[in-house]
Amino acid sequence: MESQIELKCEGMKGRSDAQVIRFVGDLDATNVQTVLEKICNLFNEGKIHIVADFAKLRYVNSTGLGILLHLSKSAKEKAGSFKIANVNENVFEIVEIIGATSLLEIYDTVEEAQASLN
Repeated sequence: MESQIELKCEGMKGRSDAQVIRFVGDLDATNVQTVLEKICNLFNEGKIHIVADFAKLRYVNSTGLGILLHLSKSAKEKAGSFKIANVNENVFEIVEIIGATSLLEIYDTVEEAQASLN
């Protein structure tokens, strides 16, 4: 059974190279390809700074986390950034267990993540 994930994209005021993506649902092996394709398309459109809002992301597994690390690396290769905000306790715990807190840029709020863009 496929887990449901919805990505809601929003532009960022004053930044044509940036996008806020609100993740809604669960991120796991059944839907990482969809997420990867959507965000890679944004990179190809010149949206090299991504702020991922995880306020409504209920769950991520190791496969989903792997994609997030891949997206972070891809953004850096394009001189951009992939920042994560509003991470709930369940998701943060998984990130922490896998040891990815030092590899991902995590912010308390979307506004803080946006403010960190150079």
